[in-house]
Amino acid sequence: MTALRSAPGLLLAALLAPALASGAEVIALLPATGANVDAGTLEAARDVFRSHLERTGREVRLAAAPDPRAEATPQEAAAAARAAGASRAAVLRLSALGATTRARLTVYDLSGRTLHTDDMAAGSPGDLDPALQRLAQGYASGVGAARSAEIDTVTDREARPLNREQATRNFGLRLGGITPLHPGGDTGTGGGVFWQYDSRSFLVDVSVDLFFGTDYHDTAVGFGAYLPLSRGNLAPYLGAGLKYAWTRFEGSHNSGLQPHLMVGGIFGLMSFSLYRAAHQLHHAHLASERDEELCDARPEPRLPRGLRAERHEEPEVPDEP
Repeated sequence: MTALRSAPGLLLAALLAPALASGAEVIALLPATGANVDAGTLEAARDVFRSHLERTGREVRLAAAPDPRAEATPQEAAAAARAAGASRAAVLRLSALGATTRARLTVYDLSGRTLHTDDMAAGSPGDLDPALQRLAQGYASGVGAARSAEIDTVTDREARPLNREQATRNFGLRLGGITPLHPGGDTGTGGGVFWQYDSRSFLVDVSVDLFFGTDYHDTAVGFGAYLPLSRGNLAPYLGAGLKYAWTRFEGSHNSGLQPHLMVGGIFGLMSFSLYRAAHQLHHAHLASERDEELCDARPEPRLPRGLRAERHEEPEVPDEP
């Protein structure tokens, strides 16, 4: 009676078994190979990676390789998967160079076609566990190891601060002269101080400049950016900037934004980039004495017809006695 009651359950399990088996992903995991990595670390990495793959719901079967010391070719990996009764083959490769160990995962189908490839860097062999976990999770999710990080799978290498280029910051003094483009304009002399940021590929400075002459005075505060055109010790450069200036020219005063362009050369770029020779051109709106004379000599503008006023001269009437 008991056998009869269990017969329908056995029949149902027998019918569902092929469907369940066909939907399960079975992976053949070949022996891990590596460069500059000892055999014990390779064997341990294979065991740890197997555990991480099984946590993703995959069935993992250990497979043999023709040469355990060499990375299997796609055809060899596919043959190992068929021999293990798996639908896919996973090949794990570790490479250590200096203080970094990289783990690379490649998954093949039964024809030897590459289905997935990914790699992850670890700071040391002891940091491989989170890297292998990320590789397994990245394969299962399809997003890759780099984007499958969680709070407990951050590697020591990722936790280190990034290396940055060393930039130079210093103060400098500028000396020179200034000449208005207006014909007959007075030439001024002066200079300024600036703070410079040198990032190796470009330079930026913040400056205060003062130039003065007999009929000319210019005070400006602003910034400039400069691009060296070569990497040698003597480098020509182009620059542009924007300043706020207070300017007096032949009795006229003005203030406002003052754009400027610059061309010049840097002496000692590879050691000390403060030595610069430059020609600068800036633009400011000012009225000169000549401009005022032209304005005074200009006839009155003609009024519109609707606003035009006619002038009448009335004759003088003598007073009656």
